[in-house]
Amino acid sequence: MNKTLVLDFDGTITDAEQEGGPFRGGYLEDVAHLCGLSLDEALQLADEFEDEIRANPTAHGWIFHGQIVAPATVDPYLRMMPVARKLMDHAGVFSNPVDRDRLLDGILYKYNYPKTKTVFREGAYECLHGLTGTHTYVVTNSHTTPVQGKVAQLQAENGPNTLNWLIERVHGRAKKYVLDDSFSEVSESISLPGLDRPVLLRRKHYHGVLAELLQTTNSDWTHLTVVGDIFELDLSLPLALGAKVGLVVNPFTPEYEKAYVDSHPRGQLIHGLNEVAAFAFED
Repeated sequence: MNKTLVLDFDGTITDAEQEGGPFRGGYLEDVAHLCGLSLDEALQLADEFEDEIRANPTAHGWIFHGQIVAPATVDPYLRMMPVARKLMDHAGVFSNPVDRDRLLDGILYKYNYPKTKTVFREGAYECLHGLTGTHTYVVTNSHTTPVQGKVAQLQAENGPNTLNWLIERVHGRAKKYVLDDSFSEVSESISLPGLDRPVLLRRKHYHGVLAELLQTTNSDWTHLTVVGDIFELDLSLPLALGAKVGLVVNPFTPEYEKAYVDSHPRGQLIHGLNEVAAFAFED
C-alpha cells in the first residue's frame, strides 16, 4: 500500500484571515443593501456579532440545510455565515430558510469569493515543493480552477515548473459540508469533549472524492493522511475511517478541536507547514 497525503488548501496552505478581508467587505456591503441598512450600521453590527461568536465558539456554527456542519470561528468565510443571518434577523428580511440558504451560501458566497486576495502561509512553497514525488493531492471545497491558479502563482513566484505535478492534482468542489443520512460507511456522529453538539460524519460526497483517490494511489484509509485547518470539515470523516489527521492551527482554532486532535493517537497539531511531510510520510 502507498502512503497518500490529502491537503486542504484555503486556510491550510494560505492565510485565510489575510485573504478574506475583501470577501468580508464585499459580502457585508451586499447584505447591508439587501437588509436596507447603511454600510456603517452593517459593519458595526457585524463587528458586534463577530465578538459574540468568538466569545461563545461552541454556540455558533455554519448551518447548512438546517444542520451545523462546521464551527463559525475559524476563518472569515465561516464567521460570515452566522453574522449574515444575524443581520437578516435584525432587519427582519429573508426569513424563509431555503431562500436564505440559497442567497447566503450560494449567490453571495460565489459572487464575493473571487474578491479574495492570495496570501500564502509561511513555508508554503517549501512544503509543497518538498512533497514532489509523493502521492499528494489537494481536496478543497473551493472550485478547482481558482486553487490551481493559486498553486501556479506560488510556482511562478519561486521556480519554473516545480509544482506542475500538484496543479494537476487539485480536486475542487469536494462538498465536505454536505451531509447524507443514507451514507452508512460511518456512524452518524462523534462527540468532542467541550462541545455540546455532535460532530456529524456522514459526508458522502467528500467520502467519494477521498475513496477515488485511494483507488488511484493503490492505498487504503489506514495509509491516508489528511491535513486541514478545520477538524469538522476536513478531518472528522477520514479520522473515523482510519486515517491520520493533522490540524493546521491558527489563533481562531477552537480549543475543543485542538484538544481532541492532540489527544488522538492518529492526530497531530500542525503549527508550521514544515511539519507536514514528516507527519505524512515518515513512520
